[in-house]
Amino acid sequence: MTKIVKSIFFGFMLCALCAARAQTVNAKSCNTSDVQTAINTATEGQTVTIPAGSCTWTNGVTISGKGITVTGAGSSRVIAYSSNTLSLGTGSKSLTIAPTRVDGTYPLGPSTGQTLTVGELGNEQNYMTGTVTSFNSGTGALVMNITSDAGTCGTPAYPNSSPSNCARWIVWTDPSTATVITGNSETNPLFTITEDTSVHTNISEIQFAPGATYQNQIFSLQYHSGGQAILIHDLRITGNPNLDGNPNGVRDMILSDTNRGIIWNCSFDGYAFNLSTMASLTVKDAGNVTGNSWTSVSNMGSLDTTGQGELFMETNDFEAFGFAIGIDDNGRIVSRYNFLDNAGLMATHGADTSNYGQRFFEVYNNIDVFNAYSNGTTFNINDWIYLRGGTGLVYNNTIPALISSDYGTKPDINMTVMNLQRNGGPDACWGAGHSSPSGQNYHAPRQVGFGYVTGTGTASYTGTSPNPVYTVNGANDSITYVGDSEPFYIWGNTRSPLNVSISDYGSGGGCTNYDSSSNYIVANRDYFNGSTAKPGWSPYTYPNPLEGGGATSSNTPAAPTNLQATHN
Repeated sequence: MTKIVKSIFFGFMLCALCAARAQTVNAKSCNTSDVQTAINTATEGQTVTIPAGSCTWTNGVTISGKGITVTGAGSSRVIAYSSNTLSLGTGSKSLTIAPTRVDGTYPLGPSTGQTLTVGELGNEQNYMTGTVTSFNSGTGALVMNITSDAGTCGTPAYPNSSPSNCARWIVWTDPSTATVITGNSETNPLFTITEDTSVHTNISEIQFAPGATYQNQIFSLQYHSGGQAILIHDLRITGNPNLDGNPNGVRDMILSDTNRGIIWNCSFDGYAFNLSTMASLTVKDAGNVTGNSWTSVSNMGSLDTTGQGELFMETNDFEAFGFAIGIDDNGRIVSRYNFLDNAGLMATHGADTSNYGQRFFEVYNNIDVFNAYSNGTTFNINDWIYLRGGTGLVYNNTIPALISSDYGTKPDINMTVMNLQRNGGPDACWGAGHSSPSGQNYHAPRQVGFGYVTGTGTASYTGTSPNPVYTVNGANDSITYVGDSEPFYIWGNTRSPLNVSISDYGSGGGCTNYDSSSNYIVANRDYFNGSTAKPGWSPYTYPNPLEGGGATSSNTPAAPTNLQATHN
């Protein structure tokens, strides 16, 4: 009897081991063809592993029609920053660091003997690599034995780009045992992923390094009706310096055509600071198909009952971006618990050059760092948030003032109704010819402070030049719903109220007898800045519960229960 039970037990154990092995498909190498072969071989719910190594991709891979996990062997990560002035060189170096996590912890080091690199923010060709001699987590005092260095202080990554002063530094872990993919594809993203309808596709533990040519995108995330949120985490993505005439060499690190997904525990490194050409994430839904953003009520905060009603960016770090996040047509996004080192928070599109404009965003519990100088080396961040339409909220963020001797004082948030003075989009030159009295054609379709609340909002305007017969009457224009009042709220930040500016496109932009944004975006009507909280709002659960999900965790067969052995 005992032998039979043991045989059955070991039989079950063997079957469980076989099932576990069957859940994994190992790519032969990190080369594109080997990874795509492993992806093609894997079935729904399985895991593709990419071994450690460095590979250059001149085209990308595609995941479509099945939810799988793709994981590399690891990635380096930015773990700290410093504002010490240092000279490049070998030997013992001391600096004071602070963590790039909003909770103030150092989960990835420094630890004695660990190999780290200290690189100049925005000019990472200037760096020093060595091992940790000592570290005091209470004071941030880090001592390293530097064994190699490169670059020259004061020399930017490329002409007329990030000014170098060797006074802004980031610290990152050693990528020697990582999976490092270098992108050299001018036409294709490195990963094109279409949502699966039953399993969360999950990508992690890969480092993406700058290549020798312009890289179109790293990730392209595609919507699928009934799809499950794509999960991306524990990566490092570094942009290129000036390559092929492009100031950054990467158009978008992640371009999402879907309004759901979770991106967390990633380091996004702009490498060479540039104001306008690169974002870590751009979300847009040009076809307005991923939830009818402008024809349904907002699901901000706890109203998002599944954690898939918006695209979540949380617990990431961003280094040297003009704007870390871009939001375009119909976009819905949450940016929370992120660390931004001399990186603008986000820029949005409105119903001007874009047809729809962004729908809404939530920005809360983030920390921003800004280094100001008086010698011409301050990064030229124009504003933390640039808002061209739609609505949102900014709550409980650490936001330093954008004040420097180099550039003077700049606004924290800049808002505009661009199509008042721009001949673009479905409602070009809104109100032109009827600017007296000012603001008489308020509101412009989908402008700042508007969303979908009642579904009965209207906008009316009979145009003159350059659109003499253009008319909007009722709740819809030629594109979609024009919106009704849904104000933008700013409250509870480290400085309150924030410095808000209302700006215009300027110079008419092809419009005549035009109106001004200040007559359309009015405090305590279209936005509230100070102590007024957004009514009825509370944050969604943090961290997003889906961070524990993905192909392997949600599809691994459960251990057998209720087993019995019968002796005949």
